[in-house]
Amino acid sequence: MSHLAVADQDGAASPTHATPARPSVVSLSGITKSFGPTLANAGIDLTVRAGDVIGLVGGNGAGKSTLMRILCGAMWPTLGSISFAGEEVAFTGYNTGEAQRRGIRMVHQELSLCANLSVAENFFLETPGDSASRPGWRALYRTRARVALDAVFPGNGIDADAEVGHLTIAERQMVEIARAAATPGVKLIVLDEPTSSLDLDRSKQLRAFIRERAKAGLAFIFISHKLQEIIDIATEVAVLRNGRTAWQGHAADASIGKLVQLMGGDANPVHQHTVSAASSKDVLVRLSGRLTAGLGRDIEIVRGEIVGLAGLEGSGQKELLHAIFNPDRKQHAVVRHAQAGFIAGDRQKEGVFPLWSVLGNIGIGAVARRPALGVVSDRASHDIAKGAAARLRLDDKRFQSNITELSGGNQQKALVARALVADTPIILLDDPTRGVDIATKQDFYQLCNEVARSGRALVWHTTEDAELLACDRVLVFSGGRIVSELAGDAVTESAIVGASFAQPEDKAAGTGHKRTAIAGFGRRLVNAAPFIGLAAVLAIMIAINAAVASTFGLDLLLMPALSLVLVTAAQMFIVGGSEIDLGVGAFAGLISVISATLLYDQPWLGALALVAALAAYAGLGGVIQARKIPAIVVTLGASFIWVGIGYALQPTPGGASPDWLSSLFNWSLGFMPTSVILIAAVALIVLVIDRLPLGVVLRGFGNNPAAMIRSGWSPTRYALVRYLIAGLFAAAAGLSLTAINTASDINSGNSYTLLSVAAVVMGGCSLLGGIISPIGAVAGAVTLSLIGALLGTLSVSSDYNAATQGLILIALLTLRSLTADRRSEQ
Repeated sequence: MSHLAVADQDGAASPTHATPARPSVVSLSGITKSFGPTLANAGIDLTVRAGDVIGLVGGNGAGKSTLMRILCGAMWPTLGSISFAGEEVAFTGYNTGEAQRRGIRMVHQELSLCANLSVAENFFLETPGDSASRPGWRALYRTRARVALDAVFPGNGIDADAEVGHLTIAERQMVEIARAAATPGVKLIVLDEPTSSLDLDRSKQLRAFIRERAKAGLAFIFISHKLQEIIDIATEVAVLRNGRTAWQGHAADASIGKLVQLMGGDANPVHQHTVSAASSKDVLVRLSGRLTAGLGRDIEIVRGEIVGLAGLEGSGQKELLHAIFNPDRKQHAVVRHAQAGFIAGDRQKEGVFPLWSVLGNIGIGAVARRPALGVVSDRASHDIAKGAAARLRLDDKRFQSNITELSGGNQQKALVARALVADTPIILLDDPTRGVDIATKQDFYQLCNEVARSGRALVWHTTEDAELLACDRVLVFSGGRIVSELAGDAVTESAIVGASFAQPEDKAAGTGHKRTAIAGFGRRLVNAAPFIGLAAVLAIMIAINAAVASTFGLDLLLMPALSLVLVTAAQMFIVGGSEIDLGVGAFAGLISVISATLLYDQPWLGALALVAALAAYAGLGGVIQARKIPAIVVTLGASFIWVGIGYALQPTPGGASPDWLSSLFNWSLGFMPTSVILIAAVALIVLVIDRLPLGVVLRGFGNNPAAMIRSGWSPTRYALVRYLIAGLFAAAAGLSLTAINTASDINSGNSYTLLSVAAVVMGGCSLLGGIISPIGAVAGAVTLSLIGALLGTLSVSSDYNAATQGLILIALLTLRSLTADRRSEQ
């Protein structure tokens, strides 16, 4: 068995049970971690042997997360040591990558997947060494993902090519668990709240898998607030309290009551509640239409009651919460008569503001209900938040800390406190106790009773059926509809489970599928807008002047667009990293000046200058990453440097294009316009880079850099790579400017900066990062470049060029927002 320092409740050491010796996987000794005066860990010893399943429990803030971060290389301790198979390793050389090389993997409570990538691509990020950029590498990871998911969760139905962002929270959790388990050479898997989003069947499948793999020698650390699961799966249990080991021993010697007491909770929580008859007529929410068609009547939610939402995962519970919070006026199935507050279950996506303090995250609930021009007082916010936090045992001394510095459970407390200070008549709860310790759950249950007694209504979705017994009524969902309403003594776990498997006849299904099909067609139409727009512009110009369709005419139109296409390609890689380069156009102008002066007069000096410029541009990525300076600040400052150097080299427009450079852009096949071939080549190169493993890594950093770092990827290295790739395209744009214009001007690329941003957005890229569309961005760049020529053909002044480009961009963005995929996260 593994060996944590064993102590009784008074701190005295007690003997452990002797078991056959098994090889040690990892051993932590005397681990102490302080954050200022706060001791998160104090002298903890932990030895994990092959085949161990350690159940690690403790209240929020007990030190579990800190200890696991140290074990997994994400954090160094203040004191202590770590050894592998008896070999001590210095913490100065121990990091996430080293932990993974030694066979340690962790499934975090806040999932570490990149939502913009497919399931298979997320598997690649965990074990990239198997691809080696070889053809067919995606097929390898598709197969690995399918096999791993089926091994842990038989019958999961998850498509390996599905985008993770389109999966439910439960499916994402299954993917991350399977990904860790499938890692070659893994010796220890740390599971932090692995069943927090899983239903009962999936939880049983996971525990069966753990037992099977443990017999084969794989070790697990299983962290959970579901104490029955701990007792069921663990070979031994360790309890942390206030950063110290409170108790450790065989699971057979533990009980839920004992563990709760060791953690500082009440073993017998009471959270019954009765609706006040005086408020029974005060209706806050009415449900009708398709939602309640199976019941044959409307459902009313009144003041003073707690209404639970039950059913199999993804049956419509979460959609109802969102529908109550934001009713669709065109659909009258949900009518809300008072304001509602929302407590999100997905903290990272829908809950916390990661850049704000704890106080800011709590106080926004009250601020949102004040007049728009009202005065916000920090002292008043503190006083209001303090009362709500105290009811949840959230220390107000942490109010000024960043919200992400708190444990997951304490972050959830902050979200609950936010809803309390908002004082809305309706509170919507989306699995609010996910990842919360037993003591906090008990506080929460009591708080729900108090809130309901005060005359507010609570609508509560939970993945733990036992919690529904605290509700006055339970609405059971199946197939997106309410199939049963349980109340009073009829609210039992068996009744809830039985009703969850009902299969209602859905006469409106055809209509729903039709609406979905229409919405899908709308999205496809908007995604095709850059290509439709390009075709329309060319069709209009050809209709007015047939010569435009000739090889010469197309080259005359499209060759000037090549430079913008190249700058757009550069900008697209920067935007893919969730940044914007405000100096990319100026950099292209500088390269144009260098090529028309130094490269023309002194080729070797010019080539050296180009290399130096590229190195400087790539270095911007390193500066941004290392110093944590916003990219727009660094790139805006760099733009002045590029322009200044350009003016120093060439105060006025002039110079000449080297013959070899001109020949690169002035050739002809006769039957195909040169400009079309060059633009197509740029699109193909960008597409290939995006489809390579390198492109997956770059998009991963754009979506979830924290997850990439946890997987062992270097943020600085790939920031340098991102800017080097962008610099190569921007440099190519500068060379094309010189070749096409046969001279240079430092200002020739200035307009391209904002046009490139517009082009990548038009093309379907996300300014939030992680999502790029190579072909769409190229089409958008060409379309914007042709606007001026189109206006000239229509005899419209070129003064309207920028305004027309802006109107097209705004119109496209509006259409995209109207047809966005509004699927509720489940």
